[in-house]
Amino acid sequence: MASKTRKVSFYRLSLEKSVFIEGSHTVQKSQLTNNEIEEKFREIYDDKMQQLSNGNHAKNINVSSSQYVIEVMNFEEHRAFIKIGQQNPSNTVALRDRETLETSDVPMSESQLLELFTFCLIDFLTGIVSYIGINGAPRISAIRNLFDQNLLQEEKISTSLAAIMTNDILQILVHKNIISKVSVSVAVPEDQILSDIGLNAENFDAIRNVKTKIATYKIVGKRNKNLFSSSNKLAELIGAIKLKHGDNLKGLSANVKDADEKSQSYDLLQYNFTKTVVLGQDDEGLLSLDNFKDALVRTYDQYKEELLRYSRI
Repeated sequence: MASKTRKVSFYRLSLEKSVFIEGSHTVQKSQLTNNEIEEKFREIYDDKMQQLSNGNHAKNINVSSSQYVIEVMNFEEHRAFIKIGQQNPSNTVALRDRETLETSDVPMSESQLLELFTFCLIDFLTGIVSYIGINGAPRISAIRNLFDQNLLQEEKISTSLAAIMTNDILQILVHKNIISKVSVSVAVPEDQILSDIGLNAENFDAIRNVKTKIATYKIVGKRNKNLFSSSNKLAELIGAIKLKHGDNLKGLSANVKDADEKSQSYDLLQYNFTKTVVLGQDDEGLLSLDNFKDALVRTYDQYKEELLRYSRI
């Protein structure tokens, strides 16, 4: 039987607290430390999650129009091993015998739903999240929503998940003479679109079948002039953009060149730090939870030092 491989992606988890300064219109923002992030996670784990019969803790999370369940399988030694599940209707699936090819209904009670799931590992000492990508599985944004839906409204704490990017591409870019353009595309809320493009609610209501709402910002320099006082500032800009927008970041590119060549565009989202892992033999359904956990822990520990270097970019 063929072994199954899947990609593990890595993200930098950060929380930012906003405090309105009394007597002024300014907002002071501060980043929570990794220790404070773990404390907030423990508060959610202890006080806002439901304890299951197996001792695990779980909570419903809304992500766009989908319903997810975050189940904490293990939380100790500053690490949380988490299953992210997405509920699906039972009328679109069936059991099929591999030999006879006959199908049968999935036995379920009225209160049950089928769940497609994947796993992630949070190391609170480093703030790095490792996530196994499986086709059709819930997105890593569920982790951000777990924090936001429990902290944003009451404590004004917002959450970001920024994909960690290798610095190989940065080494190419920062040695170019001219960085002439940076393009950033982000998913934005509907009400912000109304304001930014000058439509009132009545006009916007006439638009139908909208698939995505993406805003693209292009920062263009003067001809043959560098946008930055130092090319290393591009790395700082990329880090700030990733930190602010997390997985709402849909596009990020830079146009660079030397004095004697044509400008080239680099898609910076193609250079995210990912690793391929072997999960086991045959279908994932035959694997145990330990198979997934071992794959995440082994891969993360193997590349931890490298990830720490890249996550500071």
